Amino acid sequence: MGTNCRVVVPDADAARRAALLVEELEQRWSRFLPDSEVSQLNRTSGRVCVVSDLTFELVSRAEQARVATSGAFNPLMLDQLEQLGYDRSWGRVERDRSAVIATQAASVEPIELFAEACAVRLPEGTRFDPGGIGKGLAGDLIAWTLRSEGAQSVQIELGGDVRVDGPAWGGGEWRVHVDDVDHGSAHAATIGLAAGGVATSSIVRRRWRRNDVELHHVLDPVTGTSADTDLDAVTAVAPSLWWAEVVAKVALAGGSTGARRTLEAFDMTGVLVAGGAQPRYEAVTHGSVAA
Repeated sequence: MGTNCRVVVPDADAARRAALLVEELEQRWSRFLPDSEVSQLNRTSGRVCVVSDLTFELVSRAEQARVATSGAFNPLMLDQLEQLGYDRSWGRVERDRSAVIATQAASVEPIELFAEACAVRLPEGTRFDPGGIGKGLAGDLIAWTLRSEGAQSVQIELGGDVRVDGPAWGGGEWRVHVDDVDHGSAHAATIGLAAGGVATSSIVRRRWRRNDVELHHVLDPVTGTSADTDLDAVTAVAPSLWWAEVVAKVALAGGSTGARRTLEAFDMTGVLVAGGAQPRYEAVTHGSVAA
């Protein structure tokens, strides 16, 4: 998944099982592995493809998110992302002087799901990008698996995202500290929750240039290119980490005004980060979560 993963449980055996599950999900979902299920699915675009239960869950959640956000989240933008230059694992994306390749709007066709056969069909000419929703769902699957096997409490960190479940280690609610080291702040906010996921979507680190154009990995489905936003990052809180990932990305792409509307529409709490010489932080609180 191109990031670090940390799982905290009282049982060392449970931690080892979690590590094995993360590795399994990486092998199934990475778009950079030619033999992964996601890569195989993308090669069968337009045709029905039988997948594992885990991959069916991923694609189903992605289609659910697309519908829930009226297309503001679109998992079928891998072609656009690669055309902009993000065509290899992040550590290998290089700056170059070539021109930006023209992109097109994302497909608005749905992904067809065949639950009885554990199969999916991508719209012809499209490819699926697991992106942040894959990282978020991985955190959820680890939490669900360990809790079902008897773990009383679980804390998972995946590339800055956090998933917690069960009683907090010190009693009371979980306290998740949101840092912003990209702007020099080690403690930008604290979020309190009983259980669930805290996800951050940011355009600060995953930026690159094509010719004289500054690009990032959060795309606008309407234009097919990097979203024009006045925010550097958005953190969102949800009962599940995959949904927190979706909302954080949609909110970030929508800019400060759109982010507030998105969090309000889904009754969610979040933290908005506006960059500049002096970064600004805004807590937007809805529902029962405190920020």
